Amino acid sequence: MNKAIGIFFFLISGLVLSAFAQDQKPNIVLILADDLGFADLSLNGSLQIQTPNIDALAKEGVNFQHAYVSAPVCSPSRLGC
Repeated sequence: MNKAIGIFFFLISGLVLSAFAQDQKPNIVLILADDLGFADLSLNGSLQIQTPNIDALAKEGVNFQHAYVSAPVCSPSRLGC
């Protein structure tokens, strides 16, 4: 898990540094949802749950669709809350 956190902060620091190089403030939105499946968002094919605002954010920005969880339970993601 520490490796994943390190990679995340490396990517975020790169975004922040590039924003400062352009004299702009970084615009980062991180959505952490407990017990949200990949297909629970309408941008990933859900027909039951409509998420138009999240769909718009994904269309206008960067959408990371490949990630791995280091634990078989949700406890690590709940630890930060």
